Amino acid sequence: MSIGSRIKERRTELHITQEQLADRIGVTKGAIANYENEVSTPKIGLMYRLLDVLDCDANYLHQDNMKSSTFDSCSTPEEFNKLIRKYRALDERGRAIVETILETEYKYCAENGGLDT
Repeated sequence: MSIGSRIKERRTELHITQEQLADRIGVTKGAIANYENEVSTPKIGLMYRLLDVLDCDANYLHQDNMKSSTFDSCSTPEEFNKLIRKYRALDERGRAIVETILETEYKYCAENGGLDT
């Protein structure tokens, strides 16, 4: 999917019309149509407002433009939303528990040939 189709997808998930989205970020309905049809791309200041109104992050909009190989040392958008966001919300005790479980499972898999390294 393209950035434009992701904008449209997220807008429709939220049941927001193009006109409503345009009003919320301060552009015309035509500008939204142009973004969704890949005629133009929002400038950086508008992008921040767009991300805020659509309640998503830049990774969501750009994920298909990035090659998965670029995520070797960082998280994918799916990993971030499923795991890292929750981990960051934990207190010190919760993080310690998650780290203990992760380390135990990692060692088990390493000893039993279950790691793809």
